[in-house]
Amino acid sequence: MSDIRNLHEKRASLLTEAQSIVTDLASKGEALEGESQVRFEKLTAEAATVAQAIRSEKEATEARTAADAARAEFAAVIAPAAAKVDADENAELRALARTGGTRNFEYRDVTKSTGLGNPVTIADRVNVIAGQFNPFLNADIVTVIRAATGNTLSIPRVTALGTAGSVAEAGTITESDGTLSKLDLSPVKWATLIQVSDELANDAAFDLSAMIADKCGQEVAVAHGAFAGTAIAAAATIGATGTGTASINPTYTDLAKLKASVNQVYRRAPKAGWLMNDTTLGVVTGLVDTTGQPIFRAGDSNNPDRLLGAPVYSAALIDLTDDTAGAILFGDLGQIYTALVGGVRIDVSREYAFNLGLVSYRCEVRGASGLVQASAVKSYKSANV
Repeated sequence: MSDIRNLHEKRASLLTEAQSIVTDLASKGEALEGESQVRFEKLTAEAATVAQAIRSEKEATEARTAADAARAEFAAVIAPAAAKVDADENAELRALARTGGTRNFEYRDVTKSTGLGNPVTIADRVNVIAGQFNPFLNADIVTVIRAATGNTLSIPRVTALGTAGSVAEAGTITESDGTLSKLDLSPVKWATLIQVSDELANDAAFDLSAMIADKCGQEVAVAHGAFAGTAIAAAATIGATGTGTASINPTYTDLAKLKASVNQVYRRAPKAGWLMNDTTLGVVTGLVDTTGQPIFRAGDSNNPDRLLGAPVYSAALIDLTDDTAGAILFGDLGQIYTALVGGVRIDVSREYAFNLGLVSYRCEVRGASGLVQASAVKSYKSANV
């Protein structure tokens, strides 16, 4: 944990230094160019590298913790005098590797799992890791629904309110129904394949479940994140367009207008926040308000970065160089719904790569994401320069 804390402190220091460059220039009325621009870009690039190192360190720490817990829990299995292995998840996966077959690991018991000694561990690990890389799978950021089947999930919504008015005694109340519609979420399957050797599949001390969970979780998250980012950006209403004439980069005024364009109910919601990719985040870290104060605040291991007072999350969105809308999103991220079907399905085959002595594990998960209210999250459209 000390390594992660040191990395967070280093990243915060780099971003603070980068912000001070912009603040000093703003106080002097000078533009960010020349040596100052080179220094600023170097600092933000190094901060991005440190951020990636933080994510990697978190994964490594979780993997070490899980492995330690597994070794402690499975000590009796690994020991020569071990007698019970039927309930061991690793043994179950190795048995599937030897004989083939299918096994479902359901989400419904994830909250009851505390270790690697039962069949829900893979679902738990995939969910946790996916959340770290993809905000659209993180229930703390968006709304996640667990679906029992892969049928289209229809979410009723009111897209326009009716009109209420004062009515005199015994007067006629005028009908005003408003506008009702629905958001249809049609689950899509994301899948990946991992192959391990016979030697590894039959090694009782090998933490097979953690390996499958780590790899599959990251790959499924990347695939879903790209899909969800495009869908949400396309559904969001344009809230602000860049005003620059010499640069595509947004200004403080542009971002302030984008935030103000969102209804107060949504912009003050518990899950209100920003979404943008890391490249765009590197640009906005140098912006200052009208008093010369940075509008970006670096977070730490327990709190996200903040922009104009709201949390900002990295997502698979387009770059600012694309002058279509969607590079930056702001609003009530709780209005983004992700439906996940059942849990994670693991199929095993020895025949697929029999000549290579490899056992193939196929990981599948189905889900879909959509924006319930188009006005709840709005997008920034880059200036066309």
